[in-house]
Amino acid sequence: MSWSKKYKRSIDCNNPKGFSQKAHCAGRKARGGGRKTKSKSVNEMKTRLNELELFLEENCPTDSSKWSYYKGQAKKKFDVYPSAYANAWAAKQYKEAGGGWKKCKKEGVTIVEGLINLNR
Repeated sequence: MSWSKKYKRSIDCNNPKGFSQKAHCAGRKARGGGRKTKSKSVNEMKTRLNELELFLEENCPTDSSKWSYYKGQAKKKFDVYPSAYANAWAAKQYKEAGGGWKKCKKEGVTIVEGLINLNR
């Protein structure tokens, strides 16, 4: 749980009580002096969130029936599936048959303003 703005303003930095208030006052003092702090700014967090969203995107086949067919063929052909070799072979065959790829987000993962929720 985070502190409210009202509570943060009410902290007496001349006489902080406890470790958390001391750390808060040290950060306030550093920011007031123009120095950098260990905590990230809102803009930095939004940038990282965008990078994470790009990472969570994955490629999905445009023709799922063709992809399923070639994936099944790879399972028959290779002893170990899933494997890098089997998936590469299936992707090559799918691409040669006219299949394509599109960007889609992974299912079960939602990102809401800095919070990551993994629905499993």
